[in-house]
Amino acid sequence: MKKIFLVIALLITTGCTYAACDNLNCVEPYDLSSSFSRFFSVLSGQKFLNEKLGERLLKKVVKKNVTNGKIKTEIKSFSGRDLKEGRFKSAKITGKDINIQGIHISSFEAETLCNFNYITEDKNGDLFIKENMPLKVTVIMSEDDMNNTMASTDYKRIIDNINNFGGNFSVLNVESTKVQIKDNKMYYVLTYSLPFVRKSKEIMLSADLKVTNGQIQIANTKLENSGLALDIDRFSKILNYLNPLDFSSKILENKEARYKIENVNISDNKVMISGIITILKDKEK
Repeated sequence: MKKIFLVIALLITTGCTYAACDNLNCVEPYDLSSSFSRFFSVLSGQKFLNEKLGERLLKKVVKKNVTNGKIKTEIKSFSGRDLKEGRFKSAKITGKDINIQGIHISSFEAETLCNFNYITEDKNGDLFIKENMPLKVTVIMSEDDMNNTMASTDYKRIIDNINNFGGNFSVLNVESTKVQIKDNKMYYVLTYSLPFVRKSKEIMLSADLKVTNGQIQIANTKLENSGLALDIDRFSKILNYLNPLDFSSKILENKEARYKIENVNISDNKVMISGIITILKDKEK
């Protein structure tokens, strides 16, 4: 899983001064090559060539972790030698029409927030993170993205869990879910069945999106089907369990990284999510 974070993490463009990075616990550069060596690296063109090589290698690594999509990478280094040893100023990865572990994304952009990053290899040849690496990540998902994500096997397990261990929800059997975005508003269509009722029913609910404690939640749920008398609070709870946006972020959660969603909004009938992922440095062995 860490490789996926590194993919979305070596998406680095530093626009953060040391002072601005204080709250991110950025460290000042260390172990850099001499100023003369860095100057000569620029003068000789070695820095530029190594950056382009690094970008190609990074792009290759990224593509190993995504099923499909277009990837663009950018790396800025201190010098050719420092980049070879894993020390670099910034990196940036952008992607379009991406599929990562069944999560469909129209586009994403990830940037490092510190202007010194350090990744080496351990004795087994595995990547070793020398310093915490905070990244600013922006993700855009369309209606189709969310519906394709909800068709994944992992998401269907959530529906099965609600149906099998739903507690207060057990009176309902959720059969399928679908998302619609109209006029920058989110709509959820749930097909469900009730005990002793042969015919399935469909309910459409509208809801707002908000960020609470770093997670996406659904709020202000409203029933859009006219003539139905249902417990809206019960369906609101179900929606938060089935929220495809929260599901998409949690599947990337990992003990080796922390994430915090800062903002979510709907614009041009697409959902934009922004937040910070911090890849935690590895412990010295």
